Amino acid sequence: MTKVKRTYQPITSKNIYQAYELLLDRKLISFPLTQEGRAKIEAIVANINNSYFGTEIYTTIEEKAVAYLYFLIKDHPFTDGNKRTAILIFEVICDINDLNPDFNNFKLDQLAVFIEKIKDDNHQVIINSISNILFKFE
Repeated sequence: MTKVKRTYQPITSKNIYQAYELLLDRKLISFPLTQEGRAKIEAIVANINNSYFGTEIYTTIEEKAVAYLYFLIKDHPFTDGNKRTAILIFEVICDINDLNPDFNNFKLDQLAVFIEKIKDDNHQVIINSISNILFKFE
């Protein structure tokens, strides 16, 4: 499969807040969203969806989906439920953008734990690599 340019259906900070509230309402997490958490989410959404000097950092929908998974785990915007929220948002992005990640060799929760343990600061290379693995780019 090769990378195909499609129309990206983005999610907003509000969508992420709603997903977190859903997890909170279902008692899957224990703490409400803080103002600091909201600020981190705003920064994550801006970082992923905006261009800088006319250049997008994450050029494919697949990279954007993985970037949300990565940054919602690594930037730790929530007191509780960072991986759970990141997984939920990743699944929503994949669903609304018709993405089909390949999880034949591992599970999404295993990937989330792996991402949490990564110590390398080169997030763009990591996100690109994970995207290539999940979506089988050559």
